[in-house]
Amino acid sequence: TVSVSAVNDVPTLGDAGGILSFTENGGATAIDGSLSVADVDDTNLESATITISSGYVSSEDVLEFTDTSSITGSWNGSTGVITLTGTDTTANYETALESLTYNNTSENPNTRARTITWVINDGDGNSSSVTSTVSVSAVNDVPTLGDAGGTLSFTENGGATAIDGSLSVADVDDTN
Repeated sequence: TVSVSAVNDVPTLGDAGGILSFTENGGATAIDGSLSVADVDDTNLESATITISSGYVSSEDVLEFTDTSSITGSWNGSTGVITLTGTDTTANYETALESLTYNNTSENPNTRARTITWVINDGDGNSSSVTSTVSVSAVNDVPTLGDAGGTLSFTENGGATAIDGSLSVADVDDTN
């Protein structure tokens, strides 16, 4: 008599390592469209955790996901982690992960590279983590001049008079 006991083989993530070149004001952009998802002993996954594990700036960085009929995303801006949950096929999770986007909301972003760490779970165990990279490029934002429109009534021989004392000057990415 031979007794065979099955053990869980954790799911695997492959083909990560893509580099997203993100430019300030570029809008939400897919991080890595070449991920591969597999699980030799399970056709479904239960969850995924995607973390900005290095370079995270909570006031700037956002990971976004559009929910599907069976996979929902939950972003935690204080930790830089988005969690996907819901039972679905490995193929659908691969599509979901490849659709995950990065966005930077700052007008003066920190340009350190961000490391994105991906982990999937089949309900019994986590995959090994794999990483992708987001490089962020800042662009110059031109200064702005506001509150103009004052009217100066000048009388001949009246001397030097300020034209508009209500002007405002701003530059979101430069103090000079």
